[in-house]
Amino acid sequence: MVTDPSEHIPPEIIRFFRENVGEILLVKGPPGSGKTLFSLECMKALCKIKKGITIFPRLDKDQLNSELSWLSEESPEHNLLAYHGNTKMADPNWFKREFDLLKNEMEGQVRFMMWDPIDAITEQYENPERKMKEIVSLVQSTNVSAIMVQEKEGISYLDHLAGGVIQLHFGDREGRRFRSLSIEKLRGVEVNHTNYIFTLHKGVFKSFKPWKLESAVKKDWIVTDDTDDFFSSGLDGLDDILGGGYKRGSYNILDVDDNITSSEYFLMLRPVLLNFLNHGNGILMVPSAGEHPESIRHDLMSYIDGETLNEKLFFLDYFSTSSSKSYIVPMGSTRKEGLQQKGLEIIQKLRGTEGRPYLDFVGLDTMEYLIGESLTLRHLLTGVSKTKVTKTLGIGIAKPGLKIGQGIRNMSDVYLRMVKIHSIPCFYGIKPETGIYALMPDPENGYPNMVIEPLT
Repeated sequence: MVTDPSEHIPPEIIRFFRENVGEILLVKGPPGSGKTLFSLECMKALCKIKKGITIFPRLDKDQLNSELSWLSEESPEHNLLAYHGNTKMADPNWFKREFDLLKNEMEGQVRFMMWDPIDAITEQYENPERKMKEIVSLVQSTNVSAIMVQEKEGISYLDHLAGGVIQLHFGDREGRRFRSLSIEKLRGVEVNHTNYIFTLHKGVFKSFKPWKLESAVKKDWIVTDDTDDFFSSGLDGLDDILGGGYKRGSYNILDVDDNITSSEYFLMLRPVLLNFLNHGNGILMVPSAGEHPESIRHDLMSYIDGETLNEKLFFLDYFSTSSSKSYIVPMGSTRKEGLQQKGLEIIQKLRGTEGRPYLDFVGLDTMEYLIGESLTLRHLLTGVSKTKVTKTLGIGIAKPGLKIGQGIRNMSDVYLRMVKIHSIPCFYGIKPETGIYALMPDPENGYPNMVIEPLT
């Protein structure tokens, strides 16, 4: 699916250019942070009708053709004219005349300009500030807006001259790098979000806008296939990361940060639950603290019929002594031997005579609260062994403050950590070790289908 470049850029920046004429956006950041790719994506988004000029004073023709071959070719997709260091346009002594000639030739079709880097122009003069003021005056007098990439870090006179200032950063989570953008100034524009995470995956700048569950477009769930060796996670991207999905007979942990809500970690849990149920397999759940069986059922009933849920989804409720619902098994007043028997009865029902696989889900905070640290670990070790023998699937949710954290990491086959970065739910793998990925609603297939975006 071809996407509009403006969807990749924070909306405040697009509004800045659309609501202002003859303005300058200053783009700053350390080497390799993505200044050039961000600026080019901005230019593609802005120059759909009017022409744009991109000037690279430090690149010669061969370098431009090698590093940005798509830009050096005439194409209706980008509507940009590229100039390199060998051209008169890139020479500050010739620029004004060449620019005026070009504007006259194109009958005013030039509306946007990009300098990368602007330092290469100003550093040639004894008074770079004066030269920059001349360039700014030229931009403003011709009603052409400009993006200026600055190599020099720190605050300079350009910060005061520009109407907008954008800073690109590198961030870190447990040794895993991600990129973010901060809006430091946008004259005349209301800034709703000052920080955005972004990726340069496949050489294209793409930022991620904060989104709300209630505003996501909802569509039908798309079932993903299991294989002989793996249960699908329900997310194609996660299956690829894990080498095929959750391995049959494996125990898998999702460790959620303290700023992750239950609705957010369900973005990763819901897909595997729906996939299991759609393949006719059963689920046995001990909900995490704060979750209730009825709320989980209500969520899943939006995508799967009630009869399937009645037959395939059961809850062990350790806080209740009785229940009027057949799918909620009260465990609150039963002795230890009785508890084990009740659990075995449900498992036998789910597996049937053909020994079908089932999903054993445990909210680890619930278990630790009920029976303590050592008994929870012992219980999990037994569960992990059964999972491997029966070739079924085990999933546990770990929340902050869990005392058995190191123990469950050691016993797990897959250990994923879920965090929130600038309002975007993200995750990364500790086992296996991976980079950071953002979770976004599928723009084509709709929620609850999700797209996993690598933060490279």
